[in-house]
Amino acid sequence: MKNPCPLCNERKAQRRCLRQNHAAICSVCCAKIRNETCEGCSYYAASRQYQVERSQPVVRATLPDGHYIIALNPEVEKAVNAVSELCERGKLAQAEVALKPLLREHPGNHLVCFAQGLLHAMKKEPRQAIDWFDRAIAIYPYFAEAYFNKAVVYQKQLNIAASVQTYQKLVELCNPKDDLTAKARDFLKDMASAIRKNEGVDLDTYVVSQNLFDQAYARMELKDWSGALEGFRASAQKLHRNPSLHGNMGLCLAALGFKAQALAELDLAVAIDPEYAPARTNRIAIQTMQEGVPFDMTGFARVEYNKSKFLDRLG
Repeated sequence: MKNPCPLCNERKAQRRCLRQNHAAICSVCCAKIRNETCEGCSYYAASRQYQVERSQPVVRATLPDGHYIIALNPEVEKAVNAVSELCERGKLAQAEVALKPLLREHPGNHLVCFAQGLLHAMKKEPRQAIDWFDRAIAIYPYFAEAYFNKAVVYQKQLNIAASVQTYQKLVELCNPKDDLTAKARDFLKDMASAIRKNEGVDLDTYVVSQNLFDQAYARMELKDWSGALEGFRASAQKLHRNPSLHGNMGLCLAALGFKAQALAELDLAVAIDPEYAPARTNRIAIQTMQEGVPFDMTGFARVEYNKSKFLDRLG
């Protein structure tokens, strides 16, 4: 097992403990040793709130932003940890069986939703995983593990903008002393440095550019050529050196009947990346169109944001 808890040596260490000099321990040991000396720990605060709510079940204290402070259920927490360990060991069928009664009995528990998201992530079902992580976050907006795993899912999809935004939310809302918060800060720092060095823009500008690209691409899928072209141009104003952006702009212009402008965009795509094959292939076909006559785009392959090439440049 990676990172075993130093107190029990049975479960994975996941929480930084103030009493253990910020060493990571498992959630079960965290619950066992938790007492008044843990003042300042977010888990202790949540536990205390749970005790208050048990004695006054009708009264619910809230945080300044209006969200409920979550109640901790040690039995559910223990069961979820068991499911998580099954997932990490690749025993996904057993994990799924163990989760069913938890989902049935505790559908509004943030840990149960998180475990379901983790299971989907391990099954390589990113959309479902993100949906369940979002449910967990909606219940508990300060849930570092949910943000972190959601960001990792986006990373594996090469959706760097969404990953960056998720890590930023983690850093903004979660315990600054948490190990996952530190990892998120490191990721954002490294990504910002690499983007500044290789692309000449800051991290936020890159995120805006990719989001504009994705919105334009969605319009392109609907054959809204004018709307897509407008979106790609807005993306280019933020981050110009993206061959797939100019390649798609070329397709939009061809679909609207602008041959010369289309060829210019395709040439620019190749100038940015001489190995960008879609632009070369599309140029051959568009060369045959007549200026002023919209080109039939049937069979043309639109190209999503060239994320893998972008990551290669970041090195």
